Amino acid sequence: MIGRLATTLTRLAHRTGHHHYLSTGCLHGDHAYCQNRHGQAGPKTPAVCKFCSTPCVCRCHRTT
Repeated sequence: MIGRLATTLTRLAHRTGHHHYLSTGCLHGDHAYCQNRHGQAGPKTPAVCKFCSTPCVCRCHRTT
């Protein structure tokens, strides 16, 4: 199911020109990992796509 969701979102992004990024950490409920500056492969930018810097759409990143 998750694979199909990712494929659908990728196709939609290509059609519309808009990338809606949801981090794998947030998808699996590990919001602290998404917001951390260090990942399993080393340093990372928190809550953004590593390819195009689109911010993660998860509501855990929204400020009040």
